[in-house]
Amino acid sequence: MFASRRVFVGATLSLLAGAATLWSAQQEPPTPFPGVPPHQEPAPEPAPHNTRRDKLILKANRDAIAKDVKKMSELVDDLQKQFQENDTTEILSLEVLRKSEEIEKLAKQIKDLVRA
Repeated sequence: MFASRRVFVGATLSLLAGAATLWSAQQEPPTPFPGVPPHQEPAPEPAPHNTRRDKLILKANRDAIAKDVKKMSELVDDLQKQFQENDTTEILSLEVLRKSEEIEKLAKQIKDLVRA
């Protein structure tokens, strides 16, 4: 009777140890073998630069910036003339507000073109 209990306890402990080993192996990520680098995806190759296309884009941006700066300077001059002609201490005209908003829009466009 003692022998059958010993066999039963030994078999139970063996099964529990095996189950614990399997469970711990499933919980942890597999460790790579020493000396073998982990699998890495190759870096994508950068797209070749098209210098002609880049120069055309930069030239178009430069032309757009020059046009916007010229228009903005004209608007600023008109705005200064209106301030000198009219008494704006009490009331601002709608035209002054519209021109100032247009100047702000042009300034933002120029800033975006310069950053691009």
